[in-house]
Amino acid sequence: LTSMSVVRVRAVEPNKMHVSKEAGIFCKESEMKYNAFEIFHASSSSAGLYARKKWLGESDNPDWKRDFDHTVLSLMEKQSADGSWFQSPLETIRRLFGLHLTYRERTPDIHKGLEWLINQTLTKDLSGLYSEQWASDDFQGLPFVAARQPLTLMCATLFLASVFQMEKEDRVETHYQLLIQWLAAQEREEDIWPDRSNILRALIVHPVYAKDPATFNLVNDLAKQQKDSGIWPSPIPFFLTLNALAHLDSEPAHLQWEKAFPLLVNVQKKDGSWGGEDHEWNTFLVVHALKNKKLL
Repeated sequence: LTSMSVVRVRAVEPNKMHVSKEAGIFCKESEMKYNAFEIFHASSSSAGLYARKKWLGESDNPDWKRDFDHTVLSLMEKQSADGSWFQSPLETIRRLFGLHLTYRERTPDIHKGLEWLINQTLTKDLSGLYSEQWASDDFQGLPFVAARQPLTLMCATLFLASVFQMEKEDRVETHYQLLIQWLAAQEREEDIWPDRSNILRALIVHPVYAKDPATFNLVNDLAKQQKDSGIWPSPIPFFLTLNALAHLDSEPAHLQWEKAFPLLVNVQKKDGSWGGEDHEWNTFLVVHALKNKKLL
């Protein structure tokens, strides 16, 4: 990727970061003035615990261990004998994603939850309806957005199957193929960006489909939507898209990330966070992306 210009961020003080020039590398003259890690201190959310362990080095801290045990216990609480939580696909997705950020490994209980979810959502039927009613904030803290229900649940299930190393199972493989076929059939549709966002999230975590032409085409479609300011128009979710693109080692993904970076710098809040709502989650998405890009 030698043709790309690179943005490199380095911490210079506990409460200050800036973008600097390095020999032979063109770097943007932008500045992050505030400590992006501050919001995670003492957080006991799944994202906060991930940040404290991976980025703040607290895994040996007794307070982190106490918070970790409490959060994992609360995530596992009230799991049904069939593996689900309350027989709800969305609640089961929420619990499993929290366990992905915290426990990481696929335990027998997590496997049981995944099996239940796969049986419920990977049915080859994208036209069916589910009885769950989704509120506007049901997807806070999740890497998905509310879209057409069967497709959203399928994408979330495929994502979880991949991050918990179940991507080679026949039903998972079959539904990744179905997802790509659906995406191709909707190529000219302009009102399905929430669905495309969820599909991209499922594709980028799969070791094979992250490099599939369907992923490349989806990233190119995003590039056509991105404004000169760096933002993608609604309903394309800015922070989720930024994070998703940072998972991909491709020039179209990198160029969009680079275009969005100055905006990211300009909208950081004084407490180091990002976003009008759900500050911790949006900040997690940004910092995770910066880490993936090796910029922080």
